[in-house]
Amino acid sequence: MSEIILKDVSFSYRYFSSVDGGLFRSNGGLKRKMALEEVSLHIHKGDRVALLGINGAGKSTLLKLISGVFKPESGEVKTTGTIYSFFGRNVGVMPQLSGIDNLQVRGLLLNLSEKDIQQKLVQILDFIELGDAINRPVSTYSQGMKARLTFGMLMFVKADILLIDEGLGAGDQFFLEKTRLFIDELLDQSKILIFANHSHQLLGRFCNKALLMNDAKVEAFGDFNEVLKIYNQLK
Repeated sequence: MSEIILKDVSFSYRYFSSVDGGLFRSNGGLKRKMALEEVSLHIHKGDRVALLGINGAGKSTLLKLISGVFKPESGEVKTTGTIYSFFGRNVGVMPQLSGIDNLQVRGLLLNLSEKDIQQKLVQILDFIELGDAINRPVSTYSQGMKARLTFGMLMFVKADILLIDEGLGAGDQFFLEKTRLFIDELLDQSKILIFANHSHQLLGRFCNKALLMNDAKVEAFGDFNEVLKIYNQLK
C-alpha cells in the first residue's frame, strides 16, 4: 500500500546575515529560518494533492523532504512505494548534451535496459515533436523546447508516488493540450500525486485534494475546492 506519513517534521535553512551588507560584522552572523515547523500529514493511496501557498511557504522544501533530497532536523518522514520527483523543466537536464542523449541518460538513471529505452524512445520522440533539434545541444533550445524535452523524460516513469514541482505548466498551448491525456494515464499508474503549481486551473484538472502551506506550517488539508477557498481568503 502506497502512503506518505510525516510526524512532527521540522526543517530550517541557515544563512549569513548582517546590517549594512558586511558579512562578518558583529551584529550579523549565522541566522536560521524555519522552512517547515512540526508538520504532520498522512497521504493515502488515491490522493492527488495540490500543493498551495505563496512563495516561501515551504512547498518545495516539503517535496524535497518527501523525496529524500533533504533529511528532517526533527520528526519522521515515512514513505511506502517507489518515488519519482519532477522538480522543474531544467532540473536533471545536461545542457551540453543533445536532447536524445539526455533522454537516454534519464532512462539509464531509472535503471531501464537499453532495449526498453530504445523502444520507449520511439514513442517519446513522436510525442514531443522536436524533429532534428533532438540531436542538437540542449543549450540551444528555447524554453518551450526544454519543456517538451523534460516532459519526454517524464514519459519513462512508472512510480507509485509522483512529486511535481512546477514544470508541467510550461510550453506552448498546443503541446499542453496534447499532454492532457498522457498525464491522466500517468496519474492512473501512480498511486499518489503531489503537485505544486501556480495555475489553480491546472491543479483542479488533476487533483482531488489540496494542502495549503502558510509560514512553514500546514494551514489546511482536505477537499481541493474547500482548501482553495481558504487560500484565496489568505491572499
